[in-house]
Amino acid sequence: MKWRDIIFLACALVLSVTVLAVAHYSGDPAWLLENLPAARGGDGILWQVQTTFLSVGFAGLAIAAQLFAEAPLAIGASRGRVLEYVGASRFVGVGLVANAVIAIETIWLQSMLGVIFISAFWFIPTVVMLVVSTVRLTQLFGHPSQLDEVVRQALVETLSNRLDEASRKHAGATHELNDLVVSGWTMGIPKASTSTLRVPVPEVGRVIKAIKAKIVRQAIDSVTLRATEESSTVSSTAEQYTPPQIALDVDPGDRTRLGETAFRVITSNRLDEATNGRVVRLLQSSIEFEPPTAVTPYEETNREIANLKDAIGVNLRSGALASAERALELLGHIVQGVWVAGPEHKAPSRRTSFTRRDWLFRSIGEVEQDALLSPRVADLFVSAAMTRALEAPRTGSAEYVDECLRSFTRLWFDVLRNGGREFDAVPPRITTCVQNLAAYSYKASEEREDLQARGAWAMVELVKLALDAKKPDAAQMAALELSGLFEFDRQGSSRSHVRAGQLVLSGWLDYLADKGDARSPADPSLRETVSPRGTLAEILAARRMAERGIAPFSRWDWWESETTASNRAQTLQLSRYIDRAQLSALASSRGRLPQAEDQETASTYNRFLNLLADEGRVLSADEERLKQRLTEVVAEWDAAEDERLALEPLSEARVETLRTALRATLNERQRLAALIPSEEETPDTADLSRPILGMNFRVPRHYLVDEVFSQTYADPKELGQMIARGFVEGEEQKIVSELRELPADILEPTASAIRKAIDELGDEAKHFVLITPYGGVEDSRDWYSIEFNEALKRVIHIETVVLEAEAFLFDRRSTFTSCREPEQKVGLSPVEGTSIALGVFEDVQDSDEPQVRVETGEYFALGRGSAPRILHFGAVEPAPRNLDAGDMPPEGEAR
Repeated sequence: MKWRDIIFLACALVLSVTVLAVAHYSGDPAWLLENLPAARGGDGILWQVQTTFLSVGFAGLAIAAQLFAEAPLAIGASRGRVLEYVGASRFVGVGLVANAVIAIETIWLQSMLGVIFISAFWFIPTVVMLVVSTVRLTQLFGHPSQLDEVVRQALVETLSNRLDEASRKHAGATHELNDLVVSGWTMGIPKASTSTLRVPVPEVGRVIKAIKAKIVRQAIDSVTLRATEESSTVSSTAEQYTPPQIALDVDPGDRTRLGETAFRVITSNRLDEATNGRVVRLLQSSIEFEPPTAVTPYEETNREIANLKDAIGVNLRSGALASAERALELLGHIVQGVWVAGPEHKAPSRRTSFTRRDWLFRSIGEVEQDALLSPRVADLFVSAAMTRALEAPRTGSAEYVDECLRSFTRLWFDVLRNGGREFDAVPPRITTCVQNLAAYSYKASEEREDLQARGAWAMVELVKLALDAKKPDAAQMAALELSGLFEFDRQGSSRSHVRAGQLVLSGWLDYLADKGDARSPADPSLRETVSPRGTLAEILAARRMAERGIAPFSRWDWWESETTASNRAQTLQLSRYIDRAQLSALASSRGRLPQAEDQETASTYNRFLNLLADEGRVLSADEERLKQRLTEVVAEWDAAEDERLALEPLSEARVETLRTALRATLNERQRLAALIPSEEETPDTADLSRPILGMNFRVPRHYLVDEVFSQTYADPKELGQMIARGFVEGEEQKIVSELRELPADILEPTASAIRKAIDELGDEAKHFVLITPYGGVEDSRDWYSIEFNEALKRVIHIETVVLEAEAFLFDRRSTFTSCREPEQKVGLSPVEGTSIALGVFEDVQDSDEPQVRVETGEYFALGRGSAPRILHFGAVEPAPRNLDAGDMPPEGEAR
């Protein structure tokens, strides 16, 4: 009885006593005394009769309650629903209040008007409710099917409401914690540089009601940095700070266990003992518990489902198969109803999600383990699985359909692996059921196609599981059923799933044979049975349906995985064997090979050609013909792609991307040429024989078109970066060549000599540029010393690839003058923010693939300064190159 019913009865009691008191003290009206005089003591008789009816009703309910010991009525939720259905609580409440009102009238507030009132408003309703409850109870127990329906609705509604209520309570209890903590089961592994403090649960065996966000906030504040008077302002002593994190490893509604961690406090630095103790106390005090006698919704659900499972097991072992079948059907309805209902609240706890999905359906798998008790029991489970599978598409949940079909695969494997000869009739019945589900699904069109596809893949799983059980005859039987599915389907959509499953099985058989696995059948007839038949187009379409993660129901991508106690990487090779099986099927198929109309098909054909080349054996005549045809189709596709690429217009956006990358790469590093004083006019001392630095090269057209051809994506950003690096190196090469031509002091190429020279410069060192090779010079030990690195900070240090075992130190103010500007040439346009001009030309004719020409140029004139100051750290001056004799300048140098 609900609280509003109790309040209503209490108000009715008070109101009735008030009416009786008014009638008693005001006296009976004259017309009542004349026309309806009550016999003396009539109210007492009425009280006795009402008490008798109430006693009879209580006795009837007590007798009915004795029947609740039999499952499924032994479940608390079903008891409550049956009592609610017959109106027991209403009868008891109204009857007791009526008895109290009649007693008050009889003893203290006697009146004729009161007798009429209690007869009309309390005695008659009590009798009516007793009759209704008795009739309903009799009908209920006289019609078992109606009783089952009432119980089913009661359990589904109760369990769903219970889990929904748990989800709502969890969301309300954790709402304020969302910004403070992270869920422990979603948080990754902490970094090695962090410190983790584990906070255990304060009490064991208690149900968590809520977690107080205010106290958690205090715990977080206690581990953050604080301002102190002793804080240092030195950079080297600054403390590294990372915001602390608190991971919540328990949820409201959970029952705590011994040794369980409630919180994990993750900080960048280890906390001291005092802080550790304060944080532990705060976080433990933030957990609010339910009363000690509280029971969680999950425990109530677990107990009721366990009672139902026990009832199934007991009835099966006692031979009461009809009762067991009723209980099993009820369990299936409960799982379906709770599964489909789904949580009303969108923030369920992890325990709620686990209960709704994995745990509920696992309960069916647990009772199905009794299938080996006898063939009759196995048939009972197969029939129940068939019933659930037929109703599954109506739920609209593909996941639920898959779980229903997995009952067949579980029963199939258990019977084959552990069943004796008395179970020989069970495997054929399972294959017939799966075949019927796939072929004769009289549902809506969309549901039918979905169940057909999943039924076909369920049959594939049956073949695989038969091989796992080392029963090749059963595998052959299931394979024959698979090959006969949708054989006369004109549209061929469902037949494609059959061929896809056959491809997977063919690859699996080849895999087992190649690995020497004991499950590999000795009889080659099974391999012949699972070989797909059809046209070339149909075989190609089948492979697309068998891609990893796309095939419905089947988990063939897990077949080769080994279950181990520790997580370790495994090499998965089954996909390659499936490709080989497809190649074999294509070689023996009829029809024309479809043209490559898209890049995906062309890539598939290229993969086949690679497989044929990697076989390492003499190809058969069919395989040779297939190879020739594949080669022709791929060549046609490539030629067509080149034609389309040649006609594709260049993209201004991608050319601009090239220019942007060029400019960004030049600006992100310190350029040697930019350190030399620049003049608007060419210096008088400049060598103008080769003043242009430039590049002229060809690249595939893919770089500068928007569309992707031949599955080739080329990023113009890479071209811009390459051009920038080439110009920087070309400028550095030209400057270094000029430095070698100028008079200089020759010193040893050592770090100590360089450091000594820098020290002698004193304050003028900031105007000098030091050019060194990457990685330093000869004495690498001194090169990485602290003293040398401090000396490098006083000069402008440039590392370059144009030097090897030498270095230069020069005064950038007076050694050189330069003039840099974009080259002025038809077709070239300046790159904004740089001294480089760039142009893209479509004048490439003698190329096997569509190409474009990229040309860049920079006018770079370098002249001697007024007073060159140069130190050359090199033992021997390199001999100059003779360009006239055929020596080629490096990439990016003046052409």
